[in-house]
Amino acid sequence: MKILICATRMSIGGAETHVLSLARALRAMGQLVCVASSGGEYVGALREAGIRHLTLPLDKKDPSSVMKCRNEIYKIVCEGGFDIVHAHGRIPSFVCDSLRGKAGFVPVVVTVHGIYDPAPPRRRLSKFGDRVIAVSADIKDDLINTYRVDGAKICVIPNGVDTSAPAHVPAPRLRIFTASRLDEDTALTAILLCDLMPRLRRDFPHLDPTLTIVGGGKMLLRVREAAKMANLQAEGSVTVLGAVTDMPSMLARADVFVGSSRAALEAMSASVPVVLCSDAGCAGVLDEKTVLEAERTNFTCRGASETSSELLRGELERLLCATAQERTALGNFGRAYILRRASTEIVARKTLAELRACLDEKRGEIMLCGYFGADNAGDDATLAAVLRSISQIAPRARVSVIARNGGTLPRGVERISRLDMRKICAHLKKTRLFVLCGGTLIQNSTSNRSLTYYHTLCELAKKHGARVMIWGGGVGPLYGDNAADLAADVIECCDAAGIRDERSIRGAKALGIDTAHLYPSADAALLTPPLPLPAGGSLRNGHCFAVCPRSIAGLRRDGEDVNEKDMQALLVNSVRRIADKYKITPLWLPLAEEDVALCRKLCRKCGRGRVMPRLQAGEIVSLLSGCLFSVCIRLHGAVFSSCAGIPAICLPYDPKVEAFSDRADHHSVDMKARDLSPLSVIKIADHILSYRDRLCANVKARAAELRRACAADVEAARRLWEV
Repeated sequence: MKILICATRMSIGGAETHVLSLARALRAMGQLVCVASSGGEYVGALREAGIRHLTLPLDKKDPSSVMKCRNEIYKIVCEGGFDIVHAHGRIPSFVCDSLRGKAGFVPVVVTVHGIYDPAPPRRRLSKFGDRVIAVSADIKDDLINTYRVDGAKICVIPNGVDTSAPAHVPAPRLRIFTASRLDEDTALTAILLCDLMPRLRRDFPHLDPTLTIVGGGKMLLRVREAAKMANLQAEGSVTVLGAVTDMPSMLARADVFVGSSRAALEAMSASVPVVLCSDAGCAGVLDEKTVLEAERTNFTCRGASETSSELLRGELERLLCATAQERTALGNFGRAYILRRASTEIVARKTLAELRACLDEKRGEIMLCGYFGADNAGDDATLAAVLRSISQIAPRARVSVIARNGGTLPRGVERISRLDMRKICAHLKKTRLFVLCGGTLIQNSTSNRSLTYYHTLCELAKKHGARVMIWGGGVGPLYGDNAADLAADVIECCDAAGIRDERSIRGAKALGIDTAHLYPSADAALLTPPLPLPAGGSLRNGHCFAVCPRSIAGLRRDGEDVNEKDMQALLVNSVRRIADKYKITPLWLPLAEEDVALCRKLCRKCGRGRVMPRLQAGEIVSLLSGCLFSVCIRLHGAVFSSCAGIPAICLPYDPKVEAFSDRADHHSVDMKARDLSPLSVIKIADHILSYRDRLCANVKARAAELRRACAADVEAARRLWEV
C-alpha cells in the first residue's frame, strides 16, 4: 500500500513522535510511506529511515495556505499513485477531507489525537474523512457526542511507542524526569516540579533527587525562570534541556517520570515508574488500579483530580518513600503493559488494518471490461475464469462488468452497460482495479471504434485513481498510425499487462514504448474445467470430429479483406472429404448465438454431420474430449480443444488464431498459400489420425504449460489489489 501521511508539523511533540514511529513501522512492514508537513526537527529522522518528506504549510489556516496545500496534495496523490491518505491534526484533516470525491483522489483516514475545541470557527475546520482513528475512548465519545460522527466509522487505536529502550544507566542520586511541549496549556507540571524540588531535597536527603525538564515551546523561558529559582534554594536540583529528539537515551537515565500522554508511554516502555500529571489533572502513580482509567483518556489525565502542588507532592513522595525494588516493580508493570498493548508494532498493524478496511470500503471494487454479454462461449469462459481467480484474490471485493445488454452474467456480478458512461464513471470512483480482459481488445481489424472505446475507458480509470491491467490480452492487428498511437497509450497507462502470445508481445514492443510491465500470459479460458454433458449429449467416442465455424465478414488479414465465401467453401469441402474418407461424423459446434444459423447452413451444404445445441464452456470441453480432433475457425474452438487435450486444425482468418495454434502445438493451415484447397486440410487430418496418441500427449503437455502461464495474471492482479 502507498500511504501519504499528512501532519501539521514534524517538530518535537507527542502527535509528531507518533507520526514518526508509525511511518517507520509501516515502512518496516513493507508499505510505501511519504509524509507531508510544515517541517520540524523530525524531518531528518524520517529521511534517515528512507521516508520521503514533502514540505507544505499544513500548520497555517489562512485561505491561501489552505488552497496551496489542497492543490499540492491533490497533485501528489494523483501523480504519485497513492492508495490512501492518513491525516493527523485539524488543518491536514480539513484539507484532505475537502478533496474527497474529487476525481482520482483516494480515501482519507483521520487520526484524532485530542479533544478539539468545538467553538466557532474551529468547529467548521473539524473534518473527519472516511474513517476515524481515535487514540482513546474518551476522544471517541467526544467525536460522537460533540461532532455527531458515526460511531461505526471510529476505531480506537492508542499511541504506540518504541520498545527497544536502551539499558538503564544507574546513578547515586534519584533522577526525576518530565517531558512535554512547554506551551501555555502544557507547562504546569514542569513549573510545579520546579517549585517542589527544594522541599524534596530537604525531605529526602538520602536520595538527593534531581529534576530534568525536556521540551520546547512558548513557555520555555518561564520554565527556565522557575528552574533558576529552585536552583537558588537547592543548587543543581533542576536542569532544563529544552527540546531533544532522542528521548529513549534520556529515559535511560531516569528513575522516576512525571508527565502524561505519549511521554508517559515512552517512560513506561523504558521501565521507568510514572506519576501521571498534566494541566488536565493529576492521576497519580501508574499501577494496576489506575492504568485502565488512564488508558481511557490516552494517559492525558482528562477527568482526573485537578492538578495542584500538594497533590503532585503527595504522589511523588509515595514513589520516593517506596523501596528501590518497589519502584522497579512499578517500572516493569509499565513496560509489560506497553509490550502487550501499545508497542509501535502492534499499533502499526492495527492502523494498517484500519487503512486497508477503509480502502476496501471506499475503493473495494474490481471492474472488468471486455466483449462480454454477447452470448459467446469463449468470452463467457474467460469471464468465469477471471472471476474464479478474483474470488481467491479478493473474496470480499465488489465486482462489476462492463458488458453488452445480452447474455447472462454470473450471480453477484453487477452489469454496467457499455454505453452508460455516467454509471461507468460512478463505479470508477469506487474501483481499485480496472481489468481489460476477454481476448484481443487492442486491435482495429474491424474498425477503430472498439479500440477508441477501450482507450477512453483506460484513461478514465487512471483519472479516477484505479490501477489498470490487461489480463491475458492480445495486441493487433493494428492498421494506421492512429491505431498504433491509441494502442501505445493503452499499454503505457497499464500498471501490468499480461500478453497472451509472442506475436502480440512483439507487436507491443514495436510501438516504441516502455514494456517493462509486460509479461507473457495466456488465454484465461484455458482454465475452463469440464462439465457433464446434458442428457442425451453423450457421443460415440472415436467416431466424430468437431467443427467450430464463425462468420468473418468485414475482417481483414494482412491489410486485405478475407473472402468469407471462399473460407466457407474451403471448410465445407474439407469437412465433407474428411468425413467420407474416414467414415467419421462431423459435429457442427456453435460457440456463439450467431453461430447456430451458420452451423445449420454449413451442415446443409456439406450434407454431413450433426448440428450440436448451444453448450456451456465446460460442456464444450467434455464434448471435445470425445472427438478425434477439431477443425476451428473460432479461436476458442482451438482453446477448448487444448482444454480437452485433442489436436485442432486451425483456419487462421486472424493472426491471433495462428499465434495460439503455434503456441498450443496445434496445426494451422497456411493461409498465405495461393493454392489454398481442402487438400491442405485433409493432409493435416491424415497426419493427426496417423499419430494421434503422440499429438494428444503434446497438446496436453502444452496446455499444462499455458495454464501455468495464466498464473502470471493472477499474481499481477493480486499485487495490484493488495497494494
